[in-house]
Amino acid sequence: MSLLLFALPALVFAQAPAAPGALEPMQELLKAIPAALIEGKRSSMPGLVAKAKAAWEKAQPEARKTMPEPDVAFIGKQLQAMLKMKPAEQGIGALGISATLSRFQAKSRKQDLLQANRAAMSAWCGVDAGVWQPMPNVAQAFKPLLDQDQGQHTMAALAVQDALKRFQASQPKRQTAVAKKALKDLVALVDVLEKP
Repeated sequence: MSLLLFALPALVFAQAPAAPGALEPMQELLKAIPAALIEGKRSSMPGLVAKAKAAWEKAQPEARKTMPEPDVAFIGKQLQAMLKMKPAEQGIGALGISATLSRFQAKSRKQDLLQANRAAMSAWCGVDAGVWQPMPNVAQAFKPLLDQDQGQHTMAALAVQDALKRFQASQPKRQTAVAKKALKDLVALVDVLEKP
């Protein structure tokens, strides 16, 4: 539980201009870990963590060119520790590492999509663990995507607004099932918004 409380506030928008090519594939591997949790595929999570750990070991030389050594070491230690964690902790750990990596990637639409995805997944993990505070500002994370859309994904944008309303309405009464469904819908909608 302490990992959950530590990681959720760490998921922020801070980004630096550097963009090493090794980080994008890592982001995809990390995203798969909480996605498996949300999809109820907990048995696949240890393999996903091991795959991310192996990929990080290969990516470290490139990452060290733009990332400070303490961050590189933190990610390696976190991935090692995640091998022995429970699924919920693995999901939160992966989201925390993803947020750390984003600080060293250039601001872009891809990063906006990743941040929205991370916020929805983090909120889902919090709700799943019964931790409603602190809660990531999911609506704020989706705002840049909706603002930039310009009618390209009209139906998806409307579905995002609906899911955000359902999630917001679920919070005062702590309606776990309603919140998790709305957040799962938001995670799926990020994929729709990603398409041209």
